[in-house]
Amino acid sequence: MRASIVFAALLAGTAPALAQFVSGNVFYSRDSDSFEEFRVGAGWTAANGFGIAAAGLRFSAPGWSENGSLLAGTYREYSRETQIDASLGALDLAGKVYAVGTVDYVHRWASGNGLGFSLDRNIVNSQGGIEDGITQNTAVLVGDYLFTPTFNVGAAAGLTYFSDGNTRPVLRTRWNYELVADYGLNAYLKTRSYTNSDPGRPQYYSPSRLNEASLGLSSRFLAQERVVVSAALDAGMQSTPDDTEPIWSVFFGLASPRGDAIRWSVGLLATNTSSLLTTQSGAYRYLSATAQIQIPF
Repeated sequence: MRASIVFAALLAGTAPALAQFVSGNVFYSRDSDSFEEFRVGAGWTAANGFGIAAAGLRFSAPGWSENGSLLAGTYREYSRETQIDASLGALDLAGKVYAVGTVDYVHRWASGNGLGFSLDRNIVNSQGGIEDGITQNTAVLVGDYLFTPTFNVGAAAGLTYFSDGNTRPVLRTRWNYELVADYGLNAYLKTRSYTNSDPGRPQYYSPSRLNEASLGLSSRFLAQERVVVSAALDAGMQSTPDDTEPIWSVFFGLASPRGDAIRWSVGLLATNTSSLLTTQSGAYRYLSATAQIQIPF
């Protein structure tokens, strides 16, 4: 799930026009639970938006590892008003085959306001989640409202159902104010809140409730007409029934300019916020790196 966040941050505002292309991507992450994920993928997308993607995956922890493979059909549509990114396929992992897929849909009006939804089915990618074959199914409604040319609020509200019977309603918001347009410099407040119907699951972090709020700065600009630079830094507090702790997150990415025929991006994310990946809070740390390329033909 963290991988999706990193890719979204890299691709925001740089979606290519519909065209035939081949693509490749690499993702690596490691956290303070000593859990590692490594994924290498490749794909092909036709001019009509349909395509195919494949990936090899490896999950590991001290004294444990599992290898997997993914094959999926994909569909992409990027226009001025509509963005669709969808996939449906099979993940072969640890002697089991899982049906996995995503659908992300956003419609954006000329005013700048947007409304959409996201559907996701995947494994719980922790050691316990993989060993016990736990999957998660998530449905989210997303929206973005432009109050003024410099102030907008985004929100995502949804529900995750885990195959172990736990359900998790989630609400995320991001309140964004533009400070310097030429450098895409923004100040923001982001929040996250959720509850778990069956808390304390040993396979993934699941307090009865969690609330987060962070203040941050982000920037996105074209440097020397050659590369798009993206960066974000925020800090705040995370509260659960057990504790209240400081949290932080840092992101840095580089990407090709919008008009380039060959698209590429690289990014780094570091954070200490708890997620599906962890079985603990407190001293938790997470670091990931990703790279991708798209070549038209």
